[in-house]
Amino acid sequence: MGHGGQPNDVKRIRRNIENYGDPYITQAGRAEVRMCSVCEAVYYDQRWYLKNQVDTKKLRGQEIHYTVCPACRKTRDRSPGGIVHLSGDFIRQHKDDIMNLIRNEGDRAMAVNPLERIIDIEGNGAGYNVLTTNERLAQRVGKALHRAYGGDVTYKWSEDNKLARVVWRRD
Repeated sequence: MGHGGQPNDVKRIRRNIENYGDPYITQAGRAEVRMCSVCEAVYYDQRWYLKNQVDTKKLRGQEIHYTVCPACRKTRDRSPGGIVHLSGDFIRQHKDDIMNLIRNEGDRAMAVNPLERIIDIEGNGAGYNVLTTNERLAQRVGKALHRAYGGDVTYKWSEDNKLARVVWRRD
């Protein structure tokens, strides 16, 4: 077992995930300021911020380049970095509470990193799929569901480290 009671392979994979290059993330110059024309997130000092998190005084006199941020591009392209699959009879009985928990986790993650978002929540005959912009938010949703409602949760990563699949089930 690895640190925190996790198998060593999970710890190793998680470390590798954080280092891979996301094709949606483009590098910009340190002094460049960008604003997303869709969600108005601001790229400043090599980081994306929600519009209300940026001190506009620091941006005065700087040229703002309009673009579409990586999270909005992933949403538009429906290109998830994480998929959380929910199944089991428990969901039907507690659907509203579960969906609120998922949306709240998405909101909390986006407040810290505007590129971490829920793309969509899709329902099908076998349950629900929560599409996220990155693997960290998928893990976060899986952990929150397990912590709040128990059940079984598994984490799987693709070979190229560009997609995390989280499966949560409770009957």
